[in-house]
Amino acid sequence: MSNTLWFLDTALDLIRKIEAVCPKFGCHVALTGGVLYKDGGRKDLDLLFYRIRQEDSIDVAGLFKALAELGVERITRGERWCIKATIGGRKLDCFFPEVDEGDYEDDDESDREDTTARAWERLAEDMDDPAVQS
Repeated sequence: MSNTLWFLDTALDLIRKIEAVCPKFGCHVALTGGVLYKDGGRKDLDLLFYRIRQEDSIDVAGLFKALAELGVERITRGERWCIKATIGGRKLDCFFPEVDEGDYEDDDESDREDTTARAWERLAEDMDDPAVQS
């Protein structure tokens, strides 16, 4: 299972490669989430893509085409605030805070409720984690 987990050293290697292409598409990338502020491996890597102030917007489609050359496979379609992706069997959550989530053709109420339920379950698991409680 450890080959699918993210650790800080492997996350930094990837984020440096991603940052090398980001400015061409109007953004920079930042690391956030459990990989950054918790010890041990995590099942996903949270990346925040933020717009360069002098740019009007982020070219999300162009960015993901460039990231595909690094091996990133986009899972979620459409312009979303959280785009799911993978690289080498490892999960990525790519956050675009300026993108309005909106309504999407492939969304339905049960999917949103299921996602919300999973998020609350993850929060409860983290709260039971002794590392979080210290």
